Amino acid sequence: MATVVVAVLALAAGCASSSDLLQRFESLMDGVDGVVEIETAGTDSPLGVAEAQATVVVEDDLSDDDLEAVAERIRPFVARNVGDSSGWRFVDVRRGTVSFEVLADEGDTAAQLDLARRVADDAVFAEVSLATHAFGEDGATGDDSPRRGFGITVVPSDSSDVVSAWQRARSLRDAAAHLADVDVTAWSPDTRRFVTENVSGFPSVLDDPATSDVVLDAADQARLLDAVGAADLGAGRVEVLPEGIRVDLDTPSVTGHHSRDEVAEASPRAARIAGVLVGMSEVPGTSIGFVSSPDERRELDGDLSAAESLVDVVAPDTVTYSAISARSVEVWTSGLEGAVPAMQAIGGSAAVSGMDEIRVSSGGADRRGLSFSGRPEALAVLATVTGAIVAAPRIEGVAVTATEGRLSIELDDDDATGAALADVVGAVRTAPAGTVVTFRRDVRGAADLATETVGQAATGECSTLADDDAALCAIVRSAWGA
Repeated sequence: MATVVVAVLALAAGCASSSDLLQRFESLMDGVDGVVEIETAGTDSPLGVAEAQATVVVEDDLSDDDLEAVAERIRPFVARNVGDSSGWRFVDVRRGTVSFEVLADEGDTAAQLDLARRVADDAVFAEVSLATHAFGEDGATGDDSPRRGFGITVVPSDSSDVVSAWQRARSLRDAAAHLADVDVTAWSPDTRRFVTENVSGFPSVLDDPATSDVVLDAADQARLLDAVGAADLGAGRVEVLPEGIRVDLDTPSVTGHHSRDEVAEASPRAARIAGVLVGMSEVPGTSIGFVSSPDERRELDGDLSAAESLVDVVAPDTVTYSAISARSVEVWTSGLEGAVPAMQAIGGSAAVSGMDEIRVSSGGADRRGLSFSGRPEALAVLATVTGAIVAAPRIEGVAVTATEGRLSIELDDDDATGAALADVVGAVRTAPAGTVVTFRRDVRGAADLATETVGQAATGECSTLADDDAALCAIVRSAWGA
């Protein structure tokens, strides 16, 4: 059976078309022993940037000497052409289940060939890609890889597992000087488990790694990966990086929604996985990642029982999504009419005192783009203002944040119209006298539009603001009144 040699090529704008690139590569490989056929594909952008891809089919049982001949046929071409000046990115060679990148330096390519020979007979691996370029692009992992990065990527054999394959691959990388700065990744399509380093600085798969203070070593990463039981994971996916872990029990759906049965089945699995992982965190109060199931997300930063109880006090028929951590709760309601009852229910629970923030919105069901959040001590005021805003149909694109004695009103730049803003002013004036209200636009770096105090005359100074902001400030001042 034949397998493939993969080459992905790119040329800088204005130098050649993809057809030219492909013809050059086909000419280069003409007459090389062991080549069965060359499959090609290419694109040309309107800016003149050409990219081409060639798949050279060779025999599975191609000898080591012939494999070396293929690599040596390509290496001088790589030395001349791969780099920023010409635009060529890389050339990979693949024999059987092992692929490797041909490098410009003769010694580096020889080291690649030596690694390729050794890993081909290694019982730990089912597939191996040895590269310095991006993997996940026509590489050993295929399109199902959850991450594109740089370096060595392996798929474990049936007799091995992700952690063992990863550890073995890391030892190979550590012994190869020319691959010192690449990531090592292991990915099992069968068990849906993924683990990687991040020495190349490739973006994290975690939603917001900047919020995590954790930098896990390889042993901790392996522990986290092994802690997620196969029965609870089911058809889900586990992804582990030095920044932490993400477990996703969600399954794609055409509508983007899930049935009650799917949610009911997945939620206890998410709770069990989260409980195990929270218990393993060696940095109390610090997030190590997420567990997500249909319509639910759990942040692994401590005891989640209080947050769970706050979600439970909201009428279950109105909650369409929840996101919890040890000190925060977010719920989406099935409609805006459910926002105030949800705040009131959460605010009436003793468990709310341990929270830093409560967030309520109606998510995708809310075409008006309204969201509300507050500290526990400010939920009563937030509920009053939320009710007034929901009752004013012209108000759109507003985010309200409440802390003790203060309200922050953030206006979406596209929805900050005069009539709607006047309605917002009317709504926030339902807050108790003395509440300080700050208005600002949702524009990065923008100054506050106005700061007023309920029960007192408008004091906003608009003349120092930019024209757009000054116009909105004047609306606030006029609606607030003397």
